[in-house]
Amino acid sequence: MKIRIKYLLYIAVLVIAMFILLNFLVLNNAKSGEYLSVGETAPNYTFQLANGSTQSLSSYSGKPLILWFVATWCSSCAQGNTAVAENLGFFKEHNVKIVELEQYNDLGSAGMSISKFISEYGNNNTYITGGIASYNMTLAYNTPPSLQLDIYYLISPNGKILNIGEGIAGGIGNLENTILKDGL
Repeated sequence: MKIRIKYLLYIAVLVIAMFILLNFLVLNNAKSGEYLSVGETAPNYTFQLANGSTQSLSSYSGKPLILWFVATWCSSCAQGNTAVAENLGFFKEHNVKIVELEQYNDLGSAGMSISKFISEYGNNNTYITGGIASYNMTLAYNTPPSLQLDIYYLISPNGKILNIGEGIAGGIGNLENTILKDGL
C-alpha cells in the first residue's frame, strides 16, 4: 500500500513538473513571439488575388504599399473600407498602392468574398487590390496569441515597414502623416 501511494505521489509530481515546464515554454514563446516592427523588412509572401491568380508581395517593390489584413465579417474592417475610399485621393496622389487581404479562412468565421466586401463597403472602389492571405502569411503579419481583425502595415518602396496599426478607419490620419513625413 505504501509503495502504491509513493508511486502515485511520484506520478503526481512528474505531471505537475511537466505542466509547469510546458506552461513556462508556452508562455515564454507567446511573450517573445516574433512580432513585426517598424524598420524591419516586410516578409515576402505569395497570396491569392480575388480573381484566383497569385501574386507576390515583392511585385510591389519600388512602390509604397498599404498591406491591410481584414476579416470580411468584421464591422471595423467595413468602416475601414469606407474611410479608405473617402481618402483615396490622398493615396493615389502619393502613389500608395493598397492591398486588402482577407485573413486565412476569414479567421474561422464565414464572411462575404473579399471582392464583394471591398465593393460593398468601399463604394465600388477599384483602386484597392483584394486578395486572400495564406495561413503562413496571416500568422507572419498577425502574430498570435491574439489575432487582430483589422491590422495594416505601411511599407516603403524598399520593403521596410514604416507604420503598423490596428483599425485602419481610425488610423488614416496617422498613415497620411507617415506618408508625408517619409516623402512618399
